[in-house]
Amino acid sequence: MNISASQVSELREKTGVGMMQCKAALIESNGEMEKAIDILRKQGQATAARRAGKAAKEGKITIINTPLFSVVFEVNCETDFVARNDDFIAFIDETGRLLSAKKPATMDQALGITSAAWDNRSISDRLTELIGKIGEKITFRRFSFVECNTVSEKIASYIHGNGKIGVLVKVKADNPGVEAVAAVGKDLAMQVAASRPVAIDRQSVPQAVVEKEREIYREQVKMSGKPEKIWDKIVEGKLGKYFEESVLVEQVYIKDTAIRVSDRIKQAEKEAGCGIVPVSFVRWELGSEE
Repeated sequence: MNISASQVSELREKTGVGMMQCKAALIESNGEMEKAIDILRKQGQATAARRAGKAAKEGKITIINTPLFSVVFEVNCETDFVARNDDFIAFIDETGRLLSAKKPATMDQALGITSAAWDNRSISDRLTELIGKIGEKITFRRFSFVECNTVSEKIASYIHGNGKIGVLVKVKADNPGVEAVAAVGKDLAMQVAASRPVAIDRQSVPQAVVEKEREIYREQVKMSGKPEKIWDKIVEGKLGKYFEESVLVEQVYIKDTAIRVSDRIKQAEKEAGCGIVPVSFVRWELGSEE
């Protein structure tokens, strides 16, 4: 069957797949465009299956902010080159818009969301097409929503390294709309990105974590040769140092190492004329476990 150059060009425009693959698909489909598209999509699925064992450690963490909530999500690929690809970036942009509009509760629901921009195909279908077109494993890995009560809360966000790290921090304040609250929220988000706290304050550290640290320090002090009567004091001193390094409000403030994060919050409270309390944070690093 004769396949015209215009047919091949049209299929390439619709799919982004190479000319030879488009021509072969059109020959196989006897020139029927939709069947040819389906053939190429199936080939994309085959590509995805072949690459399933590949590591997808590059990509991007993205945050979308709205007045009532923020959503953070991660899309992975195999190479930094693809992470800068226009089609990959466009997929992320549209996925963020869809997540914000639909607010799915599960990953299955998210993958099933369709977009008019993709000819009413779903996020899952578009992923398959991208894998076939780009030739790398691409994964929509995770997403999370953080709700915001605008009367008493403010969410700050920070993206580091063009999507290598994404942070959301929620604070409570009597007047969350003032600039000082937004400014300290941003500073806290940057602090979380840089210093990796495990919790907001000592009370928020899981007891199992505290007991594990205490056990480690006790073993250390047993081997130190120091008198047993001072072991408990040494262990508690080490635990206090752990809290200073690991909980957000006690950490040394990254923008001014002469003060602690708690001091920065007090400064902001004076500027805002109200109390400010950090209540939660989300810190995602590209490719890491939640």
